[in-house]
Amino acid sequence: VMTATQIHRTLALTLYGDLALTIIDEMPPGRQPIQTKWLMPKERERAYTFIKGQIEQGRQAFIICPLVEESDKTEAKSAVEEHRRLQKQIFPRLKLGLMHGRLSATEKEAAMKAFRDKETHILVSTSVVEVGIDVPNATVMLVEGANRFGLAQLHQLRGRVSRGKQPGYVCVMATTDNADALNRLEAFTGSSNGFELSEIDFRLRG
Repeated sequence: VMTATQIHRTLALTLYGDLALTIIDEMPPGRQPIQTKWLMPKERERAYTFIKGQIEQGRQAFIICPLVEESDKTEAKSAVEEHRRLQKQIFPRLKLGLMHGRLSATEKEAAMKAFRDKETHILVSTSVVEVGIDVPNATVMLVEGANRFGLAQLHQLRGRVSRGKQPGYVCVMATTDNADALNRLEAFTGSSNGFELSEIDFRLRG
């Protein structure tokens, strides 16, 4: 059993499955630091400008949305609508890819291949990219509606950037009055240590 985050199932297997425990507490050699910023929605243009700057330097970006499609029940941004809006209004000269869980396996692989091969500059996606994605040229991530994601999930998403020789940048976009969400975002922007974050996650979950 191997995990990057100390989730409950892994802990149960460790406690009751008679498993030896090895803790790897170092980052892979050469991994660059990641700066994490919490922005308010009114600062969105600032984030877009930063993304454009990174792409002008030859890098790539992720934009993460909480939903696949728009919902009448929530104002959270959807990947499908946001992809359409960003391509038309914000980044008309760039090529944007789209990734979400309702795509077929073939469509997902095609979207990821285009991103890996630098055919698309920005990948607009749901959280399906939180594990197993290795694109060293991707240096920046914007997470919309970050208050809707769990702490471990945000940490996993952050791990998609700065996998090459360049430093990484993560912007979480959120406004919320929910105390738990505020605590999650403060913890996330205050630490990049997965061990610390998992302890905080356990406390927040009670």
